[in-house]
Amino acid sequence: MKNHQMNPESTTDRRDFIKLSAFSFFSLGVPKHSEKILNAVAGKSLIPLNIGPIQRIKNSEFQSLDFNGDNINRPHDILWNIDGYLAKKGGIPAPVEQRKVVIVGGGMSGLISAWKLRQLNPVLLEQDDFLGGNSKGEILNNSLFSIGAAYITVPDSGSEIEKFLKELNLLDELKQESAEEVKVSFQKKLMSDFWKGASDPTRAQEFIRVDEELKRIYNESFPDIPWSKDSALSLDEFKKLDSMNFEKWLALTFGEVHPHILEYFQLYCWSSFNASIDEVSAVQALNFLAAEVAGVLALPGGNAAITQRIYEKLLKILSADSLRAGAMVLRVEAKKEKEVWVTYENSQGEIKTIRAENCIVASPKFVAKHIVHDLPAEQSALFDKISYRAYIVANALFEGNFQSPAYDVYCLDGAKPNSPTPMNVPKRAFSDVCFGTWAAGDQTQNGVLTIYKALPYDGARQFLFSPMAHEKHKNLILKDLPEFAKTAGVDLSKMKGLRMTRWGHSIPVAQVNLLASVQLEKMNRPLKNSIFFANQDNWANPAFECAHDVAHEAALAIGVAFARK
Repeated sequence: MKNHQMNPESTTDRRDFIKLSAFSFFSLGVPKHSEKILNAVAGKSLIPLNIGPIQRIKNSEFQSLDFNGDNINRPHDILWNIDGYLAKKGGIPAPVEQRKVVIVGGGMSGLISAWKLRQLNPVLLEQDDFLGGNSKGEILNNSLFSIGAAYITVPDSGSEIEKFLKELNLLDELKQESAEEVKVSFQKKLMSDFWKGASDPTRAQEFIRVDEELKRIYNESFPDIPWSKDSALSLDEFKKLDSMNFEKWLALTFGEVHPHILEYFQLYCWSSFNASIDEVSAVQALNFLAAEVAGVLALPGGNAAITQRIYEKLLKILSADSLRAGAMVLRVEAKKEKEVWVTYENSQGEIKTIRAENCIVASPKFVAKHIVHDLPAEQSALFDKISYRAYIVANALFEGNFQSPAYDVYCLDGAKPNSPTPMNVPKRAFSDVCFGTWAAGDQTQNGVLTIYKALPYDGARQFLFSPMAHEKHKNLILKDLPEFAKTAGVDLSKMKGLRMTRWGHSIPVAQVNLLASVQLEKMNRPLKNSIFFANQDNWANPAFECAHDVAHEAALAIGVAFARK
């Protein structure tokens, strides 16, 4: 799918199953859906889908005419000249509202921050018309599907993530796809046992060796991000892994790597990191891959089910108008310690200022750089070290449903594609496909294929703004989709349309040496003990677990300060 580590002793990782205790809530079959998800699946209203992360679409909206996803015009027009815009609007007004905490950004980390600090009645400001960030979803009739992030990993027993999921009553709704159940599409065949050498039985031992090494890393030397003194790796080992790219690590560890394995990892890194194996830090890649040794977990609607649940619960807990969409923050300024002015433009175009004791900036750093006033030059320069890339998610919607053969299926041809550049773009239309109603046991009215198309090279974003981009990428996907559908046993003649979602800056690139250089710790230092940063780019680790961890640490710092009063 990246802050000053307020409590370096507390680290959330992406490991799956607890190794010691009988952590067995997954005697899984079809997940036990909560009343709210059952209501959605029955076609009843959730808490009104006004600014929530999951939006209802009509039967007439099978086909998108333009990209949904990013709201690009307003922020692009304003962010590059905020001072001029404020001057045109009459300047910064005096505060008319007082809050203990203001949270800037309503994506996963912002919503989790609000949940963690709910007893302080925070106000959350999101510039988009809907909350959820990259973890949004849609519902057609009774079919929930993701238009962004898709899954999480199983939390360790007793971890903060496990507590968080229990608080939201989500733990029993998650459905697991174990490593043994994973399938790949390989040369027009849907294949199990990829890591046992099914694609090339004569060289099966090469696959088994890689699989066994990932399992060993998971059990014995898991690379926690961020590193802490309790991590399984020493700091020197951690830095060594971060100082090399994943491709180099593969070569050093295994020598010549089978082309099918290289292809799988290339597609995995495109899909997960929006970058190639020769770009991604080895420690970042192993953090993801080892975490998935025991499988992944998904909800109907993907990670939008998590943001939607937080939204629903906060609506009942917080005072009225505490969750504000269409609220674009223009200035965050620490007047002094424990006094922050947050100035924003509301959906009616009015400029408002809130006086707060603390602010969590949960927006990406390329936004934070423009809105946080008096950001130290060194810190601002470090913000520029993070690169972001564009991503497309397409959802193919069907009349009637079908049986999902698996959850997340990677599409292999038999040879690793080259690392792309603007002059040598990927020839493949997509890297992997999720079966959108798998987590709901396929007991829905409409089938959904969620298609992931990374744009894993710098410079791709600018071409997504072209009026022709929607049709171009739609046609590329439709060209390759029939072969995948045939392989997966899906009747493409029943497809009603393709809905295209654009994410312009969705994924921070997990570059080599970002963690080892300690640049990220410096980048995320709080300002005047009042402004905290919480986004997946805190550790350049594009995962739900990272979003949770940084939100938890920022909320903990604020909560401890209030507890001491």
